[in-house]
Amino acid sequence: MPYNQLIHSLLIRNQLYCKHMLTWINNLGKKFQRFAPLVMRLGLAIVFLLFAYQKLSLSTASQGSAEIQLLFSLGIGPAAAINFYVGLLEIFIGIFLLSGFQVRIAGLIASGMVFFIFIAYLRQQGLSIQPDLYRDLGLSAMGFALFLLGNGKPEQTPPSTPQQ
Repeated sequence: MPYNQLIHSLLIRNQLYCKHMLTWINNLGKKFQRFAPLVMRLGLAIVFLLFAYQKLSLSTASQGSAEIQLLFSLGIGPAAAINFYVGLLEIFIGIFLLSGFQVRIAGLIASGMVFFIFIAYLRQQGLSIQPDLYRDLGLSAMGFALFLLGNGKPEQTPPSTPQQ
């Protein structure tokens, strides 16, 4: 078999394999698509519970997280009070998301809170290449997606009554 024919047959075989793999991946994604809100909800809940743990468990001397320092610099109130209340809000958001209770409200509050911190940072520091800043934008988008999707269960519509 000449070299060109060998290369051609390998390329054809590779294309068929790639097409088969893409079809398999798409079918797998469609099969498990209904679990997407659950995965987002649990992932965001863990993040918010870890944020709350960071804010509420550390000593006040080491609670200088960037978000709290930013809010403190805006003149909202004392840093310790802001830290405490933001930590409590993060606990409630995490518990609501973890339990699946009022997911739309928790997602909207989570999205708004993180987006507010993002905007406040941009107003004070300007655009910069800081991964934490853009991570927060992704978390805000996840919260907003949960607001749109809810906890992923289909809405129950009452059965229609036949008209006579």
